[in-house]
Amino acid sequence: MFDKFGIAEAAKRGIKLGEVGQRIVLENEHVRIWEINLDPGETIDFHIHYHPYVVISLGGGENEIETIFGDRIKTVEELGSTVFINEMRAVHRLTNRAGIRYLSRLIELKDVRWTTEVKD
Repeated sequence: MFDKFGIAEAAKRGIKLGEVGQRIVLENEHVRIWEINLDPGETIDFHIHYHPYVVISLGGGENEIETIFGDRIKTVEELGSTVFINEMRAVHRLTNRAGIRYLSRLIELKDVRWTTEVKD
C-alpha cells in the first residue's frame, strides 16, 4: 500500500504524532483554534492535519516545514498574513527559522474531515 501521507513511515520510525498546535484557544462543534508559539529555532512535533485550516500570522514568520519524507519547504508569513490549506498533506513538522518568536493562530474547520485512505 502506498504511504502517500507518511503515516506508516512515522510508525516505522517510532514517531508518535503530536498535535497541530500547542494550545487550544477556542473550540466548538465547527472550529478548533490553536495557538502556535515558537521561539527562534524551536520546532513543533511531527503531526498531520485532518481538517482544512487557516493560519493567521501574529508575528515572526520565517519558518521551515519538514515532511516525514525529508522534503524541506521554506515559508514566510509576515505579520497579518493569512494562508488557507484545503488539501491533506503529508506528516510534517514546523521549525521557526527567524531570529524572533513566531506566533500564529491555526483555525481548523471541523465540518470537513480528511482521511488517509488512498483510493485506487
